[in-house]
Amino acid sequence: MDTFLPDFSSWLNTPAHQQWLAAEGLRLLAFAKASKLAEGFGNLDEKGHLPANAYAETMNTARMTHSFAMAHIQGLPGFAEWVDHGVKALSGPLRDAESGGWFAVAHAQDDNTGKAAYLHAFVALAASSAVVAQRPGAQALLDDAIHIIDTYFWSEEEGAMRESFNRDWSVEEAYRGANSNMHATEAFLALADVTEDNRWLCRAQRIVERVIHGHAAANDYLVIEHFDRAWQPLRDYN
Repeated sequence: MDTFLPDFSSWLNTPAHQQWLAAEGLRLLAFAKASKLAEGFGNLDEKGHLPANAYAETMNTARMTHSFAMAHIQGLPGFAEWVDHGVKALSGPLRDAESGGWFAVAHAQDDNTGKAAYLHAFVALAASSAVVAQRPGAQALLDDAIHIIDTYFWSEEEGAMRESFNRDWSVEEAYRGANSNMHATEAFLALADVTEDNRWLCRAQRIVERVIHGHAAANDYLVIEHFDRAWQPLRDYN
């Protein structure tokens, strides 16, 4: 675990606080194990249990895969198999074998076959972490995620991510969102580390320039979340 080093003396660096952070991390990892399903990871209820009708979701599976990969990278024993479970799910039932990309839930059993940038950013992050953890199948998953982002989501003209498409990528949503681009920024920083390709840093910077240095700066640095396809703010969206 990296130690936070502010310019002033802080309780954040005390041994007791570092011990608390480590213990809390282990508690959360143990808690998260209950989300495992045959086809990935699902939502837990308020008591930390899987509901009877729970199903595997791409968002949860990607997040859990990333978290368990980070645990394995830190040298915590017993988490490699959990990373492998996530990689297999993201490479199998959660992936659209016909048109490419990822459904929101396994086999699109919720009847939503759309492809969202938000979810694909999480898949890229999970795959990059699994690659660092040196897990089987991780590199192929990462290559797949990069291909989908490059082919459909990244707009070089806009310097940002397109929001979503229908299943076969033929119809694009007339919307742009700061949230999906924020998660893409996180994923791109990880991709830059794993691939040693600086284009991901350039892409992350371009997103920040648009969303923060452009729109937020002109709005007293209050971040605007919703935009139309031409990046005009949608003040009344939702």
